[in-house]
Amino acid sequence: MEKGHNPPPYPGPQADQPNMSYPGQPPAYQPQPGLGYPNLPTQQDAMTSASVAQAVQPVYAVVTQVIALPRHLTDVPGEMKCPHCQQQVVSETKYVNGALTWTICGSLGIFLIWPFCLIPFCVDACKDVEHHCSNCKSNVYLYKRM
Repeated sequence: MEKGHNPPPYPGPQADQPNMSYPGQPPAYQPQPGLGYPNLPTQQDAMTSASVAQAVQPVYAVVTQVIALPRHLTDVPGEMKCPHCQQQVVSETKYVNGALTWTICGSLGIFLIWPFCLIPFCVDACKDVEHHCSNCKSNVYLYKRM
């Protein structure tokens, strides 16, 4: 097969468009006069500025704002603000069968390891985790393993 100089056809507009103009290179940086580094201070200037700096000291105010970001709950209890009762609580966890539990069970059954297909229902690491509020007992979050 002989190679040609033309590229293979692509859908869309052609790359060789004679009326298309491309922006040129940006101009080089030109320093503006009077905005450069100041001259080094003399001994007299240093003594004058030191006395002025001692006379007027700036006052800085530190403003802090506490933002409560939602934490990602996993398989361990976590501290959070309950959206139902608006209390700051540590969640209670409950393990429930989820997609990962059933997938492992089905995989073991398909591979004819049927005596072991009930093991995922006994292992908490295979189950999803429901988080409940310790105050009002409402469901707050469901951590899915899969």
